[in-house]
Amino acid sequence: MRIASPLAIPAAAALAVLLAACNGNSSPPAADPAPPPAPTTASFEVSLVNLTAGQALSPMVALAHTDAFHLFTIGEAASVALEHLAEGGETAPLAALAGDAKSVLAVGIAGAGLPPGPDAKAVVTLTVPLASVPGLRLSMASMLGNTNDGFAGLAEQPLDTLAVGASTTLRLLGYDAGTELNTESADSVPGPATANGGGKREAFNASRDDVVNTVRVHPGIVSRDDGLATSALTQAQRWDNPVALLSVKRTR
Repeated sequence: MRIASPLAIPAAAALAVLLAACNGNSSPPAADPAPPPAPTTASFEVSLVNLTAGQALSPMVALAHTDAFHLFTIGEAASVALEHLAEGGETAPLAALAGDAKSVLAVGIAGAGLPPGPDAKAVVTLTVPLASVPGLRLSMASMLGNTNDGFAGLAEQPLDTLAVGASTTLRLLGYDAGTELNTESADSVPGPATANGGGKREAFNASRDDVVNTVRVHPGIVSRDDGLATSALTQAQRWDNPVALLSVKRTR
């Protein structure tokens, strides 16, 4: 009878030992990279271009809000904060009003105004919680500087229809805040057209003396060239609507 050597290893066992040795020298397969975290915010880039030939625009204030907030409504009186912007280009009162309103989710204020003509552009970014996008609205205002209380404005434009990467372009009308009589005088128009007019160039004045104390589409500049005796303005400050071009792009 043949006795097997105690050192002999069955073929199957030898193969298993060989495979184990090979596997011990190799690295485990790389794990799939973790997916990026889901976004929690949405962002909108708002760009403004001045389309007029003779109206400087003050720094714009852009607001992302729910439908519970109203920057202005045609046929209703302007807020004091909007009066500050429409009469003097002041952005702080409107920013403070928006900051106190729970229905305003983001405020953007441009760093500078816009001279007449399409060569310059003002841009702000509005970032809101992603969950707030359904029902989100955009409103904005920028003073028409060579007026008593005129402004380029937009009220409650829907933003919730914009997909990421999509954009929309809006043509803005000139509005009258209805807070100051349109005398066009060097005492009451603070813009660059009255810089050498010798007047006070007063901006905001708390008293309201307009014959119609509500927001409406601006009737336009008359000017001294067309017979308004109190006017320090010329036909160069007149405009045809639209006064500005607003572009909105959802970037996130």
